[in-house]
Amino acid sequence: MDNQVSATLKYALLSDKKMNLIADLVRGKKATEALADLEFLPKKGARTLHKLIKSAVANASAKWLPVDQLVIDRIEVWRWPKINRIRFTSRSRISHYEKYRCYVKVVLAVK
Repeated sequence: MDNQVSATLKYALLSDKKMNLIADLVRGKKATEALADLEFLPKKGARTLHKLIKSAVANASAKWLPVDQLVIDRIEVWRWPKINRIRFTSRSRISHYEKYRCYVKVVLAVK
């Protein structure tokens, strides 16, 4: 396990389904290719995952691992508790809605 590094993001304000769509695009790719692919993708999850992979690469360089040989070993996305919110509407009524959150863990390995 000396050649693996990880980065975790907790309570991301994005649903797990939307994050999994973005994660499926970069699973198994080299870290540099994944960063290049995510940089110009017009999705909120792409920006979030780009920052997370960048953080994992920084963790790898802190452990003196070769950055050009890093491959995304796995990306795990979990559903997490929702945030309950209310919106005030006409005639003193209230509409309830939920904001979804997720956990994301990126594991990079040297291959």
